[in-house]
Amino acid sequence: MKKIGVALIGYGKVGKACGELLLSSEDLALAGIIRRPESRGQSLPEVFHGIPVVSHLHELQEVRCALLCVPPDMTEGMAHEILQMGIPIVECAMLEGQAFRAHKDAIHRAATRHKVPAIVGAGWDPGAISLFRSLFAMLIPNGHTHTSHRSGKNLHHTITVESVPGVKNALCTEQRTPEGRLQRYIYVEIDQEADQDRVIEAIRSDPLFLQEETLVFPVETVTALEEQGQGLMLERRGRVGQIGHQHLLMEARGNVVALTAEVMLSAARAIPTLHTGAYSLNEIPLANLWGDHNEIEE
Repeated sequence: MKKIGVALIGYGKVGKACGELLLSSEDLALAGIIRRPESRGQSLPEVFHGIPVVSHLHELQEVRCALLCVPPDMTEGMAHEILQMGIPIVECAMLEGQAFRAHKDAIHRAATRHKVPAIVGAGWDPGAISLFRSLFAMLIPNGHTHTSHRSGKNLHHTITVESVPGVKNALCTEQRTPEGRLQRYIYVEIDQEADQDRVIEAIRSDPLFLQEETLVFPVETVTALEEQGQGLMLERRGRVGQIGHQHLLMEARGNVVALTAEVMLSAARAIPTLHTGAYSLNEIPLANLWGDHNEIEE
């Protein structure tokens, strides 16, 4: 099977994450990275050795799709430029409501004019979360959906760790293994004068952590981790008087940048199945987002 050649437009946090995923993809190939002329000379991580870095899409070969990883205010103009070349696009502009609809309409006109498909809002929110909202609304047609964003850290456990002598700052998160076992991940900034091993042992010995597997990772700073780890709660309740008082709840914690990159690659897999025009994720069959992957669960 020949891989789909994908060009990466922009190399910020999302662009870097998309690039790393493309390098390990079985059905997509990183055709090259487009950067501003003043940024072309900046070195990239070793994993991108041999990948073309150019200033314009014309300089790349066998590109069947372009991922736009640029700021929202640059997305529409960049999209028009690439669609003029007859190359489909996937973008993840974080727009909502009327702004998103106007943006999609503008991309749709350009995509229709140049007879190519485009996928808009293919990120975490809008994007993946839009799919969950639609599914919740389908299951409870007469109801109300509430979305709340929150920090990805567990506040109670984080405060406990920060009270341990020798700890300057901390971040505690949790996840379940495929077997369902709860794991605690604790990232700590430790005072230079403190004994690192004793601090780690003190954390693991705290009664709060004795019942679960606890992994402690000393880091220079937890600030960057706090910025990446974000949480979201999606809740839909049926109207009062409905049978069973239907209530659906989803809680998610994760790295929004990494999740956005995964969604963009899934959207790129769907591009060959689409006709001319602009699409949101809700308008694409879920099976198309998997491409040739066989991991979809029935």
